[in-house]
Amino acid sequence: MLITKILKSRKERSKYEVFIDDKPGLRVSESTLAKSGLFTGKDLDEGDIEQILQADSRERAHQTAVNFISYRPRSSKEIVDKLSRKGFSHELAVEIIDKLKELNLLNDVQFARMFVRDKLLGKPMGRAMLRRKLLEKGIPFQLSEMVLKEYVTEENEQEAAKILALRKMKMSRSRFSTLDPRAKQKRLIDYLLSRGFSQDIAFKTARSIIQ
Repeated sequence: MLITKILKSRKERSKYEVFIDDKPGLRVSESTLAKSGLFTGKDLDEGDIEQILQADSRERAHQTAVNFISYRPRSSKEIVDKLSRKGFSHELAVEIIDKLKELNLLNDVQFARMFVRDKLLGKPMGRAMLRRKLLEKGIPFQLSEMVLKEYVTEENEQEAAKILALRKMKMSRSRFSTLDPRAKQKRLIDYLLSRGFSQDIAFKTARSIIQ
């Protein structure tokens, strides 16, 4: 099989159309074109074509992942899920993740720390919810616990609960104004529990605010 023509793709400007025996055969990136040493007149066999397709798939997966993390840090699981949605195999996604880690573009520890810091600075939540969200992001339990111990103490969790409870009362002032103290306290406790705070912290916080 002979490469008879190589043209810039009209469908994808970042791609090149490689004609084999005067028929469209491959559509590859400029990087794959160069790395695979493709040129008009080169002879290819089935093995060559398979290697070229794998190389181009690897290149596309890598670029997809790099673009994905350019907006904000991501966890390994988020990248696997993204590549899966784009049609790449799990095996290739794992290969890309390993490469990104080698390049120091991906670090689940740094991601977990950033995630917890941002959540604590934004809309506060308790340790339980933080743990659940980290696990949803694919952060292993032991790593989640390590990061939570670094950033979440009983004192700052209680302070976060107080801030959140006061904010809730302010935003729902009209609703709270019609409730008796016991109902107000129960409403706050239920809200703090829903935000991942422990029963002890939720009860202490609600009681201190209502009293």
